[in-house]
Amino acid sequence: MTKDVLDYFKTICSIPHPSGHEELLGNYIEEFAQNHELDYARNEIGDIIIYKEATPGYADHAPILLQGHMDMVAEKDADSNHDFFTDPLEIYEEDGYLHATKTTLGADDGVAVAIMLALLSDNSFKHPRLECLFTVQEETTMDGITHVDKDWIHARKMISLDGDVVGETNVSSAGGVQLTIRKNATFVESHDQGYKFYVKGLLGGHSGDAIKEGRGNAIKIAGLVLKACLDNGFDIRFSSLNAGQKANAICRDGLFTFQSSSNKEELKAFIHERMEEHKALYPLEPLDYTLEEEQSGYVILDSDALIHFLALCPYGVEKYSYYFNHFPVLSLNLGIMETTEKAVELILLLRSENEYYGWSYDPDSQLRKSYKEAYKKAYDKELKEVPTHGGLETGYMSRIFPDMDIVTMGPNCIDIHTPQERLEIKTLYEVHDFLKNWLGEL
Repeated sequence: MTKDVLDYFKTICSIPHPSGHEELLGNYIEEFAQNHELDYARNEIGDIIIYKEATPGYADHAPILLQGHMDMVAEKDADSNHDFFTDPLEIYEEDGYLHATKTTLGADDGVAVAIMLALLSDNSFKHPRLECLFTVQEETTMDGITHVDKDWIHARKMISLDGDVVGETNVSSAGGVQLTIRKNATFVESHDQGYKFYVKGLLGGHSGDAIKEGRGNAIKIAGLVLKACLDNGFDIRFSSLNAGQKANAICRDGLFTFQSSSNKEELKAFIHERMEEHKALYPLEPLDYTLEEEQSGYVILDSDALIHFLALCPYGVEKYSYYFNHFPVLSLNLGIMETTEKAVELILLLRSENEYYGWSYDPDSQLRKSYKEAYKKAYDKELKEVPTHGGLETGYMSRIFPDMDIVTMGPNCIDIHTPQERLEIKTLYEVHDFLKNWLGEL
């Protein structure tokens, strides 16, 4: 019995595949190719390409490259015990959407894998030769797409299935670079009152798509609150700073431990006032905090410098496009804060037009013209052309194949890179069915 596209996606959810650990999903895809007697190749890093020959009458049509990435962003709620390396996702359907319990769903970009597998296993539709490329590590290093063998690719028309809104196609994307700022830390014993300052409840989100919405960042908020403490004469010395899970996700929560010789009640009241001010700045986010006393211990020398750095470090959109209304072209996300025995590290993600393999707008794309005509015919609606501040593998493909004509598509995937991620099920079928029909016209 042939599995439908949702069945394939549910199977993908049952196979652990966080970024950098896609081996099990890759094994499943390789076994799929073998079982369906399809030619394929797999490289050392884990990328896979599967070929499906053209149906009768389409051998003289230009081949089509379909592409998506296997890996997912592994984010979870603080009270979740889920292990992304070993556990299947706990998925459930509600009000037409597919969710995962307290974790990311991996619709970004498991939907691409599911759509390609569904098309590869289906012999009921007409199509040119298909080259289906499954890459790894898109969400972290982009090492997967950069290790693809050029000889694998013969097509010069590419459909990226890494879109996340039905009825929209991306026409350009930002590049980005991950930065790690490390400050050596010397710990000394202290006998002052200890505190656990936990900032929580923020929405987070994709650091490219959601950064323009001005969402709060736990690292930034904690830095501003604690700098205000210093500026008003309170004694603050860090013991540890730990926040965030992924560089490409806006930091939703963080635990900042410190010690202080200041009056306990005055310090607590001051932090409460500052947090209430920040709650007012983010009225659509359930920002909250706890401040608990704990035993004294060790503190970091030169904590003042760390606090000033967190408060002064840029976060959010730094520059908007001259051409697209309210579209970011330069942003900085504070993603992860970690404390070790010897240092404090802050991992940031800088996105701009000029960093790793941004994708430039092609005003003469014939594939996009065909897509727009097919979409209008199918739905009597205009296909929207939108840039994205997120990073896409299309940028690298356009550089190694300058004549590659590229479009993107995908179902409605909401709140990606957060545990609130959900997939609108009907749109997964919609994209699959549209693509299946459109391939017969190419």
